[in-house]
Amino acid sequence: MGIEKIDEAIEHLEKEEDINMTNFRHKDPVGLGDTLERVFSSFGITEELVSQALGGRGCGCSKRKQFLNKVFPYRTKKED
Repeated sequence: MGIEKIDEAIEHLEKEEDINMTNFRHKDPVGLGDTLERVFSSFGITEELVSQALGGRGCGCSKRKQFLNKVFPYRTKKED
């Protein structure tokens, strides 16, 4: 993967999902599963695409995402 693909992903996040350096905290992922989903989808790898590639039998992506979010959650600041 070249730097061009990374630049494309950044551009996608900025334009399509309105994520930039000033507002990224408002759309923080819960854990690793959310981050991986966001990264894969920015490259066009979606749950639907994987399911189709597997013959329509489902991929279990949502379950894996939830598992990874629970096992590897991100720390959040507690407000006083």
